[in-house]
Amino acid sequence: MNRGLDWRWIGIGTVIMFGLNFVASLLLLVLFGGAVPDPATPELGAELGGGRLFLAAVISFLSFAIGGYIVATRSAGHTVVEPAISAAIAVALGLLLAGAFTLGNLFAGGVVPFLAGLLGGWLGERRSRSATLPPAA
Repeated sequence: MNRGLDWRWIGIGTVIMFGLNFVASLLLLVLFGGAVPDPATPELGAELGGGRLFLAAVISFLSFAIGGYIVATRSAGHTVVEPAISAAIAVALGLLLAGAFTLGNLFAGGVVPFLAGLLGGWLGERRSRSATLPPAA
């Protein structure tokens, strides 16, 4: 059966992912000792260093994947794409609030969160499906 996107869960997912990403940013602020550079600067990798940049990327990826998982397990029906769209919207909202919104930044900063949301949504749907299937006799 073909159904459209569930825009209600896209909205809820955007709020969840924006919130999780905000918490992740606060965690990074604590871990980096309050010295987190502006993400709009092109020298971000040089300022953070390899290890810190990798840690920031992993924590960000996990925040979007966990958000996708939450949305997929809590929503009714088959919602795998909705968390991915929510992640992209959350990134766009963050870029707008930071004053760094450009299509290039949205594409560069939104692809990995989109994929993380998609992965989280897929894992959440698998979990939901396995929880609702009757046990094999």
